[in-house]
Amino acid sequence: MGFGRIFFFIFGFALLEVLVLAKVASLIGWPITIVATVVTALLGSYLFRRQGLETWIRLNQRMQQGDMPGQEMVEGIMLLLGGALLITPGFITDAVGFALLLPGSRRAMARKVIEKGTLQGFTTMQSGGFTYSRYTQQGPNPFQQPPRQDDGNVTIEGESRRE
Repeated sequence: MGFGRIFFFIFGFALLEVLVLAKVASLIGWPITIVATVVTALLGSYLFRRQGLETWIRLNQRMQQGDMPGQEMVEGIMLLLGGALLITPGFITDAVGFALLLPGSRRAMARKVIEKGTLQGFTTMQSGGFTYSRYTQQGPNPFQQPPRQDDGNVTIEGESRRE
């Protein structure tokens, strides 16, 4: 996606946001519209802190159990995006931001992202090194520790590329 397309997308979205704000203000008045945008920003900040803490706790619990916290990592990114959208003034960004901050919709969207996409991650090995893995949900979980061989060395098959 080139710079021109991104610029026109952002410009078009901002224009749409201003038109929606103006339409709402013409129906309920500018003072109430401004108060509504400030209240949604404050409510979004509260939700972001609360949901972020819960997600952080779940992420730590999964890591302590030795599981890959893919769901929690995707939800964390969604929380950041939702918090940023709620701080941005406008009703369209507020609707998307609340959808990303509310636990039910966020978890459903995170599951869809994980099912459709690929997860990438770093895992630690018992020798103290790191290994980089990329997998889709169809195959077995490569983040599980492979069985140890008699000599203590671990062989991991895979592909790599330098970007």
